[in-house]
Parts: sequence; C-alpha cells; structure tokens
Amino acid sequence: MPKTAVLVIDMQKDFTRPEGRFYYPETTGEMMKTFPEKLNKMRDLGALVVIVYTAHPADEKEVNPELTRMFRDGKKASLVEGSAGAELEERIPYDPERDIMFRKFVPSAFFGTNLAEILRERGVENVLVCGVKTNVCCRATATDASAYRFRTYMISDMLGTNTKELNDFHLAEMTKYFAKAISSDEVCERLKNGVF
Repeated sequence: MPKTAVLVIDMQKDFTRPEGRFYYPETTGEMMKTFPEKLNKMRDLGALVVIVYTAHPADEKEVNPELTRMFRDGKKASLVEGSAGAELEERIPYDPERDIMFRKFVPSAFFGTNLAEILRERGVENVLVCGVKTNVCCRATATDASAYRFRTYMISDMLGTNTKELNDFHLAEMTKYFAKAISSDEVCERLKNGVF
C-alpha cells in the first residue's frame, strides 16, 4: 500500500491553457512543460495519484456566492460544470486502474468531503500537494491535510499561480507553518529510498 499520495489540484483548462480564464504563462505555462513526466515518475515510484478537480454547478441558483466568489468576475464563472474550462487537462496522466479521481466544491479538497478517510483507508501518511493555484486551493488543501495529521508537503516546481514572486512567497509561508516545500527531484529521491 502506498504511504504517499500526490494530490493534483485543479489541473483544468481554465488554468492550464492559454485561452483559459486564469492561465499564467510565467508559472503555470512553464510548469506544464515537465509536469506530466514528473507525475508519471512519482506514480511509477509507488505514490498514489489523486486527481482533484473543481466543477461549479452551471445553474447560478445552486452556486453559493461566498464559496465561489474567487472563481467569478461578475460576468462569467470559471470551472463551471460542462464548460470547456472545467475539462481536465489531457496532458495530465490519469490511470483509472491506480489513481483516484476526486471532485471538490470549495478551495480545500478536504473541506466537507471524505478525502481524509479515503487516504487513511489506503494507508497514506504523507500528502504531497501540486497544481494550481498555489495561494488558493493548493494552500487550503495543504493546510487542511496538515490539520488532519498527514505529513504534508508542497511540490515546489509543480505549483503555479499569478506570478513567480507570489508563488515563492506562499511556499515560504507554508514551509514555515504547515507544509514544507520540496522539489520533485527530492520527492522522487525519497520515494526511491523508501522515506516516503
């Protein structure tokens, strides 16, 4: 049983494609060049991959404005169920035989869901967070993973947000308090050596 889970947060076309509503070429664009290869390597080294996605209801009446305001600009929401922007990025490898596909409804993948139970049932002790946005959904998920007593890490070269400076600031803050930032190379080294 894998002791380590890699949570891949919101790698959907609104974030991963140049035509997406929240695409950041400096961070997400750069990250996407090597993300699939790094994720495949982690899976091959025994990590459990959990593809976490957001899909807001298309019906405005069903949307809680307080929980989804960050995804709206007054004109059109992002990550709306059934929209092109909410589609999962095809370049992100998903193996239905080994991976978990998991839907979240608010920034944290743990809030109001049974994700902690699912991970514990599979023997997971270490949670590694990657994806977008570092300072919103990834940070919220990592903070909650820590609160659920998982050893929690942020994969520094597999995270993206508006700017590199903002990304680095939040990684430094998380390292101080809840989730140490480590590189994908270090993750793979730890997986190889049985540390994870």
